[in-house]
Amino acid sequence: MRLGVAVHWRRGCGLAFPRATPYSSPPMQPLSRLLRLHDASSAERRATLWTAVAFFCVLFSYYLLRPLRENVGTAFGPERLLPLFTLTFVFVTLLNQPYVALVRRLPSHRFLPYALHAFAASFLALALVFRGGGAQLGELDFASARGWGFAVFYAWVSAFAVGGVTLVWVHAVEWFSLAQGKRLFGLIGVGGTLGAMLGSSASLHLREASYPQLLLLAAIGVECAVLAWRWSLAACRRMVRAPGPHQLADAPSFAQGIARVLRDPYLRGFAGFVLLAAVVGTTFYFQRITLTKAQLPDEAARRALEATANWWYNAICLVLQLFVTSRVLLFLGVGAALCAMPLVSFAGFAALAIWPLAGLTAVVEVARRTLQFAFDKPARDVLYTPLDQEAKYVSKAVVDTAVMRFGDLLGACASEGLRALQFSNAGLCAAALPVVLLWAWLGRWLGRACRRMEGA
Repeated sequence: MRLGVAVHWRRGCGLAFPRATPYSSPPMQPLSRLLRLHDASSAERRATLWTAVAFFCVLFSYYLLRPLRENVGTAFGPERLLPLFTLTFVFVTLLNQPYVALVRRLPSHRFLPYALHAFAASFLALALVFRGGGAQLGELDFASARGWGFAVFYAWVSAFAVGGVTLVWVHAVEWFSLAQGKRLFGLIGVGGTLGAMLGSSASLHLREASYPQLLLLAAIGVECAVLAWRWSLAACRRMVRAPGPHQLADAPSFAQGIARVLRDPYLRGFAGFVLLAAVVGTTFYFQRITLTKAQLPDEAARRALEATANWWYNAICLVLQLFVTSRVLLFLGVGAALCAMPLVSFAGFAALAIWPLAGLTAVVEVARRTLQFAFDKPARDVLYTPLDQEAKYVSKAVVDTAVMRFGDLLGACASEGLRALQFSNAGLCAAALPVVLLWAWLGRWLGRACRRMEGA
């Protein structure tokens, strides 16, 4: 009885001790500090967890289909990649129109699930188109309806790679502040990495499965992402202690979003960084497709190599996201995180100029994409957190989808032009090096600009 009175007196005087949580108990304190959750509130943890689960489901679906997409690109061959990239750019540009229309007419908590449902339905539609087909493609071209069907598949999965991921991160940057993003975006990335690992493993073990079967499984994954997103929304509202953002009162059109990006120096630099990243990535992609088709004629072996590389870079990335990402963002800054991938790309192109091997392209791909998801992607999304709602919704969609795929198209045109000029493998790699250096410089500039905005 005396104990109860004492506790009641302490609470009345404001001296009540905080209720213990799983992360505040002594056995869990080292782990919570290692994951940088020791100073996170319960609502922050729940919001991070369910957003990470949504990211898990989206990347599971994408990495389940990614080896199939790469197999389609190899079946078309490097001489037909430019039309594939053109079709991808058209799809992404057209997708931005309904996205912006949804932003203008619906609150955010309604248009995001509509967009994810649309992706799931599209995978089911593609599964019906490919029903009865096997896992072997052979040579593909644009002279038949079958070739065009697989071209649409390639472009649509590429569009989902940016559209689906953008939807998850639009939700994250809308609710998390700049400080919260530096602490917790790495953990959200962990969810995506685990989904990518599971999707890669499933694709590796199902390498003989047909395209319709894997498309059906991918559609289920996207629908699970919608459920996780709904659960994260409630935690996000508690985290900020407010009803949350709604639709923009006067949301800009897609054209106005492009004008906003071109007018704002910060967003213009951001768009240039993403554009150069896409140009460099596409140049490397052309090299990889050329060497893989020449040195690995077996389709099952190509799918297995792609799935294995996907698994390894996500496994390494998982370790970095758990223990390194937040520390790099907090102590070295956003600029250092943005410069990591350009520097590794520089070393990769230099190595491929000397040893043009399909296996080496897989190693460079593992290194590049490890840094992309461990440092580059979380840092890029942190850059959005201090911006207004218009920039977070519309400008992010412009940069992360249309600008990125335009960079892909630009890189494809440049690679095709250099091939037409009879550039050797070493010449193509050497031509990419100045672009990589400019890319790194822009990353450093963006880091400084973000630090100035944080100080303001």
